[in-house]
Amino acid sequence: MSDFFEMLSTITRRRKAEGGSPFASVKATEKWLKSLHADSDYDAHHALVEGLERFNAENETASLSRMKSLMKLEEAGLPLQARIVEQYVRNQATFRLARQALWRESWVFWSMLAEAWLCMLKQAYRNPASAELKPLAAEIATRALRYAGRVMRWDYHQARNPAASAWRRMHKIYRLIERDGFASQAVQIDGHPTHCAREYTLVVLMGLVHPLGYRAQEIESIARILEGYEPLPLPETVPERDVHTHMVDLSLSEGAAVLDSEWVQGRRLRYFALGPLVDYLKSLDQATADVDTGLTRQVASLIERGGIRRGRQRTHRFGRVWVAAGMDEILNALAHPDSSKGRPALTPWMLRDESTEGMGFALSEATALPHGRLVAVSWDPSENVWQLLAIRWDREEDGQRLVGTQRLSRHPKRVEVYFEAEMPGVTREPTTAVFLPMTHTEQGVSNLLIPKTHYQLGAPLMLRDGDIVYRLRLGEVQEAHEGWLRVGMDVVGREQFAVAA
Repeated sequence: MSDFFEMLSTITRRRKAEGGSPFASVKATEKWLKSLHADSDYDAHHALVEGLERFNAENETASLSRMKSLMKLEEAGLPLQARIVEQYVRNQATFRLARQALWRESWVFWSMLAEAWLCMLKQAYRNPASAELKPLAAEIATRALRYAGRVMRWDYHQARNPAASAWRRMHKIYRLIERDGFASQAVQIDGHPTHCAREYTLVVLMGLVHPLGYRAQEIESIARILEGYEPLPLPETVPERDVHTHMVDLSLSEGAAVLDSEWVQGRRLRYFALGPLVDYLKSLDQATADVDTGLTRQVASLIERGGIRRGRQRTHRFGRVWVAAGMDEILNALAHPDSSKGRPALTPWMLRDESTEGMGFALSEATALPHGRLVAVSWDPSENVWQLLAIRWDREEDGQRLVGTQRLSRHPKRVEVYFEAEMPGVTREPTTAVFLPMTHTEQGVSNLLIPKTHYQLGAPLMLRDGDIVYRLRLGEVQEAHEGWLRVGMDVVGREQFAVAA
């Protein structure tokens, strides 16, 4: 989400409304909304998203009139967004390209609203000319929290953890409103009553569930169950034993976690009593409409065990994942995102726990696995979201084979590599390789997996990824994996394929 907000800042600097703003007044906004393309929900939604982008790009001083214009855009957009989300969820089993487009439309809509209301909130507090907005701080902040939370939820749809900056933003908004006594002030959004503390709690609960790998239907089903639960447990400042079960530190860039034995009271610590919610989730039965009892039991277990916390080595997490083991199957998996064509040979493994560095599995087979063997793991192969891991240890325990793996990359990518000129001792024939990008939060560097036949220390190598060709210089070997080498590299050039050819 932070990358998106940086992009919005760039748009703001270079895009000013030309020939007068359609949002200069409430009447002007209403006139613009009446002119929206209405051939389909998608077209109308897309036009509204572009309107929100223009609203943000104008970078006008916040005022009561401008806030009312934004509320008009919100009022018109929420019903459209609901129908787009419904299509997106319904299209998960088919129309892979369509569902990706619908996901992006939804994500951009939430992002634009979150940015608009966040900017409004900042100006209400910082700009003396916006004193008329200060009494409306609860209205503004509740929306800023709600839509920022939606952006984080849409990240889960793409198997992405919300950025640390997203958690910082949530905590900062909540601290601000709580300090001024507006946290529980009732606000109407989309015809339903809510308030800042409630919206903040819903974001914290989704963070505890940590639904990476869940299907879109499951994520939205979880969200509906949590939103419909009353009374929703709200954050409290004083811990009580046998009452509070979880804690969030508003000074950290992360969500909540189970209390364990930590009962210290602090100015930035907030406590949640989630026991009744956990019991409610466990009590849901099949007679309840639209509820997957297995899913609700799993959600209850995830909340009960308690979240992702800094310094915690491993978090218990259970569920089936699909595994492509060995380089042949990994390359096949990365080459065929559409499961209907050339589906790779995948094996179901049961996830046992997970850390920032890897995953642990419990297998029914007693066969030992060679250490260093590579495996690609996905919660849903049809989504084409894979992680690449290396097996580091395995042992037999209670009739099961426990396996520990180290994560090498969250987003491995199949590429083509070749030498542009003759190199002594290595083949010039193009071959397939795997690029292993590392994110800036993983404290690592990107590597390349190549066959031994294509490695020579310091050799210049060409890497083709779609229409882009990169010129690399091969670094030292990090590790050998059954005939393949994981090597470091330096990028020395980049150009379009047509030009390179």
